[in-house]
Amino acid sequence: MDPALQRRLIETVARTVIAHTDELTALDQPIGDGDHGINMKRGFEAVLADLAKLRVSRFPMLSSPSARSSL
Repeated sequence: MDPALQRRLIETVARTVIAHTDELTALDQPIGDGDHGINMKRGFEAVLADLAKLRVSRFPMLSSPSARSSL
């Protein structure tokens, strides 16, 4: 997979999860401790902060045939 496409996919997933923080937290409240959305947001903010430093090749799972078929 093209490295630029990999980066865009990672950024898109991260931004989408961050945008749905409140919804993920609300879904977690009845069955958990209600922090799932907050933790996912924190994790993906860290991914975005470090993405420029990471080599896209460090994400080989995105290049596998099964990953491509699920896109």
